[in-house]
Amino acid sequence: MMLDLYHAQLGEGNLIELVRSALPYIGEIQVADVPGRCEPGTGEINYGAVARALADAGYEGTVGMEAWAKDDSTAALDAFRAAFSVYAEEKP
Repeated sequence: MMLDLYHAQLGEGNLIELVRSALPYIGEIQVADVPGRCEPGTGEINYGAVARALADAGYEGTVGMEAWAKDDSTAALDAFRAAFSVYAEEKP
């Protein structure tokens, strides 16, 4: 299953509980911040906390950014990487 966290936040929120309960079925996660569908850090979602919950739960699948760059596209990619850097920290 592909889990789109942008739409999940719009629909009901509570993303950390959602990813924990859906984890066995998730093969890919898509991210964009709410509102505006821009990169992490531009809206209301605490993607650092979501990334930590995914790592703690053992998620090893793909995380892709399906978002518009709010301003500079390189800065948007940097923000995405920073939000999900927990994966880099855990790998030797």
